[in-house]
This record gives sequence, C-alpha cells and structure tokens, in this order.
Amino acid sequence: MKMQFNSLKDLLIFNIKYYRYKNNMSQEKLAEACSFSSRYMTDIERGMHCPTINKIEIIANALNLEPFELFQNPKRDNEIVTKILSSRQYNQK
Repeated sequence: MKMQFNSLKDLLIFNIKYYRYKNNMSQEKLAEACSFSSRYMTDIERGMHCPTINKIEIIANALNLEPFELFQNPKRDNEIVTKILSSRQYNQK
C-alpha cells in the first residue's frame, strides 16, 4: 500500500512506527534500544517532538535500517498499515 503524507515529518513519524511494528517492537523496547525515555519515543510517534539527525540515525540503527529508509515512501504491508491506522495513539492527533 502506497500512502500520501502532508509533510516529511509525517512520513518520518509514520515510518518509525511502521518499522517498529514490522520488527515486533513496543515503543518501550525501541526507546530502550535507542537509550531514550519511553515518553520521548511516544512523543516522537505522536508528532510532539521531531528528532534530530543524530537521533534519527540512532532510531534507524535500532530498527536495522539505513537512516534514509525512514524518509522513503515505499509500498507497505497492508496488515501493518491497518494496525497503525486503527491504533488509538495514531488517531489522537
């Protein structure tokens, strides 16, 4: 599934969550792998904080990705997208 995004920030936020789901990681597990607080990771995924380049590299590394992959808009697994779009947190914006 290819998606449309209003901004690069929205694409980044969605991709962090998408690849976290794809890797079967909770926000807490990803935050721990990045040495971030759980609250900070939650705020990133909610769009409350925009991570710096250094933090994007840390997140990508924890997700076993190259940083540029967090800024691409590839076709995605429909099942994962459905989970993300139906999650309470994604719809709180």
